[in-house]
Order: sequence, then structure tokens, then C-alpha cells
Amino acid sequence: MPLTYDILIDRNAPKDLIFSYSSNNVLRIGDYVAVLLKGHLAKGYVIKENKEVSVQDSKMVLDRIFDVPLVLPHLLDLAYWISEYYICNLSQALATVIPPEIRNIDVKYDGTLKVKVPKTRRKKKKKGYAGYIPLSDYETPLLGEYRNLLVKLPIEERLSVYLKLIEKERDNGKGVVVLFPEVDTLLAVEDKFRKEYEGDIAMLYSGQSPAVKNEEWWRIRYGKVKIVLGTRSAIFAPLENLGLIIIDGEESDSYKDESRPLYDARTIAYRIQELLGCKVIFGSSTPSLDTYKRVTENRINIITEDRTRDLSNIKSVNMKGRRGFLSRELIHYCKVSLARKKQILILVNRKGYFTLEVCKNCGYIERCPNCNIALVYHKDEGLECHYCGYSIDKMDQCPECGGKMELFGYGVERIEEILQKIFPKAKIARMDADLPTKEINEIWERFINGNIDILVGTQMIAKGFRLPNVALTGILASDLALNLPDFKVSERIFQLIYSLAEQTGNNKYLVIQSMLPSYYPIKYASRLDYESFYRYESQLRRSLGYPPYSHMVRIVISGKDEESVKTIASSLALDIKRRLRIDYSGPARCPLYRIKKTFHWHILLKIKDLTVDIMKVVKELVGAYNYKDIGIMVDVDPVSML
Repeated sequence: MPLTYDILIDRNAPKDLIFSYSSNNVLRIGDYVAVLLKGHLAKGYVIKENKEVSVQDSKMVLDRIFDVPLVLPHLLDLAYWISEYYICNLSQALATVIPPEIRNIDVKYDGTLKVKVPKTRRKKKKKGYAGYIPLSDYETPLLGEYRNLLVKLPIEERLSVYLKLIEKERDNGKGVVVLFPEVDTLLAVEDKFRKEYEGDIAMLYSGQSPAVKNEEWWRIRYGKVKIVLGTRSAIFAPLENLGLIIIDGEESDSYKDESRPLYDARTIAYRIQELLGCKVIFGSSTPSLDTYKRVTENRINIITEDRTRDLSNIKSVNMKGRRGFLSRELIHYCKVSLARKKQILILVNRKGYFTLEVCKNCGYIERCPNCNIALVYHKDEGLECHYCGYSIDKMDQCPECGGKMELFGYGVERIEEILQKIFPKAKIARMDADLPTKEINEIWERFINGNIDILVGTQMIAKGFRLPNVALTGILASDLALNLPDFKVSERIFQLIYSLAEQTGNNKYLVIQSMLPSYYPIKYASRLDYESFYRYESQLRRSLGYPPYSHMVRIVISGKDEESVKTIASSLALDIKRRLRIDYSGPARCPLYRIKKTFHWHILLKIKDLTVDIMKVVKELVGAYNYKDIGIMVDVDPVSML
């Protein structure tokens, strides 16, 4: 007897398209099926059996597309949760959970369903990573039971811990997902994992060809492997008996998706743990405040070490009152490195396009009294806070020392020119995210092969310090980024400097230039003192109600007409005030408030205990402003305010 099912059409639409279809065959929840929709072939997911609709009132499912359900039960539950927590359609959530390479297959029906799957191409061999440390000192704590664990060690030692824990899960017949923040890091460690578990590994990451990703995904789905390595989206790997999730470099913003539904893989890992009871491990030498706060609350166990560090190769240079962008100290170490035929990295703050007023004499920068965020200069508006809208006139004189206030900011091109004048014989190149991907890869390959002496770039080049021939890294204006209108910049700068500082020694030097070397993120990072930084930053965040002492929800309203954007933002803020008893700021201009003739304003919600029920109210309020020329984006737990 035919049964009736609710089918969610796999289509990008303003609302979920759910229709009832019948089938002579018993379908399983999560099956991917072919149906007719308005006379056209469509694909969809079986999301539930519907006993309330009669067979006579529904159309027939044409056939299953695959012989097993495409969506595992826990991943369907996860998709429902994503749609509620991150405010999106269920179809959008499933389009995130199931890769497009799996769903976007050629399907034809002429009485018989025909599915065309891409052919697989041979994968290129990837370059390996430096050797890892044999496991010894960490053996004892690994034998105990844990639910959540932080491995606070350098990367080589973290890998040793991971391999041991993975072996335990495999022995118990469990699957493991291991995430890395960047593709480069993933490919660098691939050989280490394959050496241990060749034949039992699949990889999922951006940049794979559709055919390769298709093959790898199905190897996982059919249970042919127990270990999945990947980047952010591999958190959705269809492992049936998942026992462990490892998130390396957990402090990285790369785990937050930049496209809707703007999910965070770290949050998703916790949700999967709730659904399956699996273990979750975070790895980092500079863990995020959120993760370390859980450690201090005994919600996460920790593996770390007490080691006396040699700080002699870390040089902090005070740039107050100095002319020029390059210090004598940095130029000296550049000369020494070039004389030794070694390579050099020069990191320039990417956000040079932000204009800040800085006292050249004492380094003072005006901050918002409400938000403790640096005020940004606008030509027509003076100095403005991009959190709450607080503003004052541009200042000519420093209120602290009476010195002259100057607009400040520079970029990589200017530094490249200066270095070329100082070192005319050196081979110098520039790299930043504005360059085409192909050109970035070519420059990086030249640097790895020793064909570039000095590489100038943004934070993206910092990974090069691990290369054996790189002897020096210089960070310019390391404190300038600290004054951007973003509550996490202190944490980011600390993590960057710390990650470089811990690699010094063995003739590797780090020179940190700043106007405020005693400012706490720079001071503690240059001392490799994570605990002191955590205590200071945590106290500041707690006093201001910032994460991890609250959840933040950012609602961005955008449109071509600024008055309309401002009016709707103000109206929405009032609606939120009436319906939800929560702390909020704004509406105010976004830091990058005008992009391609589109204006952006935002409202910031601070919520101590964020629940799906609260997000349902936010979704309802936002949904009431359905205007053709106005876009509204909701970002839950944003990693940046820029």
C-alpha cells in the first residue's frame, strides 16, 4: 500500500517548499528523491511520513536518487536546529550540510531514473609537514575519560596527542572528524595522518574538484573510512558512528562561515555532541577566550605544559616619537638576515584603510565611553563609534599630553617601496588578499623555493615563519589594529604575536614595532604569557558584557537609500526593545558602512543565554520588514564587527 511523505524541495527559494508525495516503495527519512513539481523534474528530501494526507490527494514520487538516505538522522536534526538558531530556511540549512557537489548532479527521467555522477581525477601529491613530537609526557592524562578537551600545545605536539586519541576511537569502532582552519595547514599535515591510517582516511575541503569531493563524500557515507580530515564544512561529514571531533587552531575566525547561514563550526560541534554524545577536542597554543573560559569553569579538561621560554630573540620596539615606518632595530636584523642568505617576512596591518586619530607623541586614541571601541574618523561626521553611534568633533590636540593629533594608516605597497630603496639588491615581493588567487599561489611558491628575499604582506603570510630558511619576521604598527572598532581585536593581535613569538629561537627573530609596547596584548604576547592576557581581557569583556560573557547577535540592514536604511533600522530596534528584554546597542553605521553605493547600518544584541526561542522572536521581527530594496542579515555570534 502506498505511503505518503512530506518532501522538502531542494531549491533556493524565499520560503521552504514542502509538498506531500506518495510512494509504492517504503522511503526512509533523509532519502533524496526525484519528483515532478509543476510538470518539471525536481529533487527533494524526505523529511517525514505524513499520515494526515491521503494517497489520493498527493502526487507520486518518481524514484529514489541514491540507494541510501542522503541525510543521516543526526544531520537532519542538526539542519532543523541550524534553521532556527541561525535564522534560515530548512532547505538552506540542508544545502549547507550536504555539499553542492553531491546534490547538483545530472538527473533525467524517462520512465526510468538516470543519475550521472562526475568522474574522478587522480589527486596530486601534497607536500608534507615538519616532523611531529613522539608522545610521552602526555600519555597519562590521555588514558583517562573526558568529554571535552583543550590541547594547549604547539602544533607539532598537538598532532602527537591527536594521533593517540584517534587510535583509541578507532579501536572502539568509532569515527573521527579532524578540522583544520586553513587548506594549507590541512595539506601540510596530511602525510602524517596517512602514514598512520592510510586507506582509512577521506578528505573534504574547499578547492577539491567536484569529482574528487563526490568520491570522498561517498566513501564516508558508505562507511569505507573512519577518519575524515577537512576544513570548516567537514564538520558535516556523514560518519554514522561518530565518536570524536577535533578542531585544531580553534581560535581561528575561519571556522565561521561568511555566507548564509553564517554558521560557526565550533558551535556546530557542540550541537553534534548534544545529539550523539561524541567527544570534542580543541587544539591551540592561544585558545579563544570562550574555550579557555570553559576550562576555568571545569567544563573542558586541558593538556598543557609548563616550559621556561627563551625570549631573547623577541624584540619589542617603541616607535613613539620616531620618524619613518621602519625602526633601526628592524633594519639591522634585516641586514643580518640578508647577509646570512636568509629570508624575511614583513607583516603590515591589513586595516590601513581605517583612518584613526592618533597622538604621535603619546599614542593616545579617543575611545567610545560606552563601548571602549576606538572612534573612526569620517570626513563629514567627525569621530564616530560604530557600535552605538556616539560621536564627537575631530580633535586637533591630545587631551592626555597636549600633543598634536594626526590621522594615521598605511599599507603594504608603501612599505614595499621603502624596503626596495633601503635594500635595492634584495628580491622583494608583496602579497595581500586583494591579489588574484593564482598570483598569490605563484608568489608563495617563489618564496618557498627561495626566489624571494623579503616578502611584505598582511597576516596571511605569517605562516611562512615556519619555513626553515625564514630567519626574521617584523610586525609593523602592531598596535594600530588594536584600535579598530571591533571588540575582538586585542585577542587577535595577541594570538598573532604569540604564534610568531613561540617559533623564535634557533636563529629565528621577531621584531614587534608599536607605539604602545606596554599595551597588554603586545606586552603579554611578547612574553608568551597567555594566562595574564586571559585574566586582563576577561575582566574587560565581563565589565562590558561582551562575549564570552554574553552571546552577540548582529543585525545588518542595508540598501541604496541611506535614509530608508536608517528608518527601518530604527523601527526594528524599537520592535526588539518592545518584544525582548535584552541589552542592545544602535542602530549605528557599520564600520564599512558604504560599499558599492550600498549603505549598511547595524543593531547589536547582547544576550546572556541565547536560545532557539529567542531567535524565533528575532526571526519573526526581522521577517516583518520584507522590503524589495532593503536587505537584512542576522549574524549570530559574529567574529567581527567590520
